[in-house]
Amino acid sequence: MANKDLVKRAFSVTANLPTASQQRQDTASTSEAGLDGTKGSEAPATIASATPNKPAAVPVAPKTGPGSMLAFMTDQSEVHREVLRLRERLSDFDGAQATRAIDPKLIKASSWANRDLSHFKTEAFTRLKEEIASAGGNVQPIKVRPIEGAAAGSPSFEIVFGHRRHQACLELGLPVLALVQPDMRDAELFVEMERENREREDLSAWEQGVMYMRALEQGLFPSAKQLAAAIDRDLGNIGKAMALAKLPGEVVRAFGSPLNLQFRWATPLKDAHQRDPEGLLAASRELTTRVPPPSPAEVFAELTAQGGVHRQAPGTTAEWKDDAGKRIASLVVDRKGRVTLSFDQPMAEAQRRKLVKLMDGFVGSKA
Repeated sequence: MANKDLVKRAFSVTANLPTASQQRQDTASTSEAGLDGTKGSEAPATIASATPNKPAAVPVAPKTGPGSMLAFMTDQSEVHREVLRLRERLSDFDGAQATRAIDPKLIKASSWANRDLSHFKTEAFTRLKEEIASAGGNVQPIKVRPIEGAAAGSPSFEIVFGHRRHQACLELGLPVLALVQPDMRDAELFVEMERENREREDLSAWEQGVMYMRALEQGLFPSAKQLAAAIDRDLGNIGKAMALAKLPGEVVRAFGSPLNLQFRWATPLKDAHQRDPEGLLAASRELTTRVPPPSPAEVFAELTAQGGVHRQAPGTTAEWKDDAGKRIASLVVDRKGRVTLSFDQPMAEAQRRKLVKLMDGFVGSKA
């Protein structure tokens, strides 16, 4: 049917072209008119003689019907091929999203932001900031969604992922390159943010726990099980992360930074808090005053020691006095839980042997 239409259109173009017989008749008529004019008057001869000699124009041979149709079909074929080429080039951009350079002051952190502020003080963030400064901006775009009904001058976009890149551009005073995703639901934002950050700079277990707790508290997911399914994470790890996020602030600060908390420490710290919450808080407060500060592993060991020996406040003493109130002996515990027993009065040989025998029984080994 398409070919028939082309033929019809071609014939419509060529329908008004003169035929060869019509051209011959027109030529003959012109010649006869010229002869008659010569017989009737000499004026035409005079005019002809006054006209300068010029080469006669060669008439352009008109196209035949089939030739015009072929030319038309050729033109249409070229147009068709160009359309196909353009479609092929356009297909390369299927699914592509346009980026925009946005003032970072017009972008706010996500309600479920999973980066603790301490992340922006690390060496890794400093290196990222230097790379963005040298490039004149973030080469890898962040992702945002528009905020509906945002007032003029207030943030009009919310970060989906890219909090570190946004913070770096904000501190450098550079516009941030961003993909804008309209019509994104809260649950979709949360899932995309969690998965993207998991593939980049690792979040600490505590940060993940805080993020998961916010999602559940704000009703993004009805249960931890459905949350785990949505983000494709192990339910056990989600439980451990939230256990760390539920620890008192004093305990978290004892580790120096929440970034130092590890998944495998979640259960022992939770158990220690359940056994003796007050003792754990007292020990945590004491650990934060030490100079130099202990390593995270040392903090964990002291806070989770069985029996509570290490959770005793430093400098604690026990004293023994005589009837006159004069001190005879004292027991002192240092910051590492080590005990020193001292006697203020000279001890007789018999008393020393008796004390040694008591110590043998206490430590389970002979001196």
